Amino acid sequence: MSNRRQKQAAATRQDILLAARTLFGERGYASTSMALIAAEAGTAVQTIYDSVGPKKAIVLAIMDVLEVEAGVPEIMAELRETNDPRTMIALQVRLQRQFYERCGDILKMLITGAAQEPAIAATLAVGQSRNRATLTTIIERIHEMGALRGGLSLNRARGTLDVLTWMTCAEYVEGYDWSYDEFQEWLTDDLCRLLLRNSD
Repeated sequence: MSNRRQKQAAATRQDILLAARTLFGERGYASTSMALIAAEAGTAVQTIYDSVGPKKAIVLAIMDVLEVEAGVPEIMAELRETNDPRTMIALQVRLQRQFYERCGDILKMLITGAAQEPAIAATLAVGQSRNRATLTTIIERIHEMGALRGGLSLNRARGTLDVLTWMTCAEYVEGYDWSYDEFQEWLTDDLCRLLLRNSD
């Protein structure tokens, strides 16, 4: 395949994923047909199968779209550059805030649909696995710096960071009418007190 055709194929795939992302957010997974995705993307249904695959493959591929939308590459770059434990924790909290703030419609679809649709459950599991890999790296780096709270095991620290940053933003922002800024500041401060030395 020529370079030009490769670029065209990549652009078509991106158009399909963006169209599916919009429709899944607006209509949900079950109510979004391949024909609707094709119409939104301005392509043929067969092209979707050739480029991405069936609908269950599309919902899995959307995870990469969401990561770009949520600013994951930028935050990961900042994480690699910093050696400050508090900044690492703050970036992990900001990551969760941005995921919900920018992609909350899709996250809700994934959470509510996971029990009924294996493809959605698989996508949610991929997202959680990527999140856990990031926070594991954060905790291990903090431990290597000697900044982890005394007596706190790596496993307990990982669990604390995982549970308190995975999908908690919705509970506070929607359930208790917090602003995103309030949530981010509160959770960053609390996690630092729970995980870091001399943060009381």
